[in-house]
Amino acid sequence: RRSVPAMSDPYELKDPYSRPELPARPLDASSLGPAFGAPWGSTLDAPASEVPDFLFPENFDTEYRRGFGDRLTYHIGVGYLAGLTAGGSYGFFEGLKNSAGERQRIRINAVLNATGRRGPGWGNGAGCLAMMLSLFESAAYSFRETDDLLNVAAAGALAGGIFKSTAGLKVAAGSACALSAVATVGSFISQQLR
Repeated sequence: RRSVPAMSDPYELKDPYSRPELPARPLDASSLGPAFGAPWGSTLDAPASEVPDFLFPENFDTEYRRGFGDRLTYHIGVGYLAGLTAGGSYGFFEGLKNSAGERQRIRINAVLNATGRRGPGWGNGAGCLAMMLSLFESAAYSFRETDDLLNVAAAGALAGGIFKSTAGLKVAAGSACALSAVATVGSFISQQLR
């Protein structure tokens, strides 16, 4: 008499990790890098090569430009962070100055109040300026089909003028010139550091 093999249940849940395959050789943690015990070898201290950060050389493009959403997100984030830091620092010193001669608890409260009042306000203003600047610069790039400093200068002038348009023509013109100059210089420095 022959024995019939038992049929396995197709609906039985099996743990795929119950018996993992063991590697042929044990894992050497030092192969993961210096944080796991590897010496600081010559390969880690080697200077960066001139190879671009692309997977394939044919994908490298010297005229590469990030997409609209990437640029907008980056500019708003940097603008908000810069405004928050500058406003918070201003508020910190304002709180210290206004609470001179008071008890320590009162001084701490004054500093926290002034920092919390100035930081987010300046951050929101700088984020809005960065958003308008990025939108206008992308529109100028789409219209002119060239990526140069004239796009940034025009976008800065337009964004600065709109941002201070309710304060009068003289203030709006001054703001337009100032933001245009700051944005152009910042963009020029950024291009030189690449």
